[in-house]
Amino acid sequence: MSMETFRLEVHESDGSTGIDADVYDRDNLIRTSARVAYDDHGLESVGDGTQSRIVRETTADVTTLDLQYERDDAGFAFRLLGDRDELLSVRVEDETWGLE
Repeated sequence: MSMETFRLEVHESDGSTGIDADVYDRDNLIRTSARVAYDDHGLESVGDGTQSRIVRETTADVTTLDLQYERDDAGFAFRLLGDRDELLSVRVEDETWGLE
């Protein structure tokens, strides 16, 4: 394998019903993704939707990618793993994103 750049985009889904997280490769193809429904966590969006996009890039030499998320009392953490090592971590705060 060779070094490749990956882009993680975390954004509010259409209709403000949840969060979509997608990992793109250099050809803009989605390599892995995760979806979080607000209903599954007893949340709803009360914000205006303008704050809801985070984009981060990383370069790595990996054979496998895995995108995971976890929830705590104040938000979500999205972790991009490459060959089981953390490549990127992005935090979505309820207050910042207008979630109640």
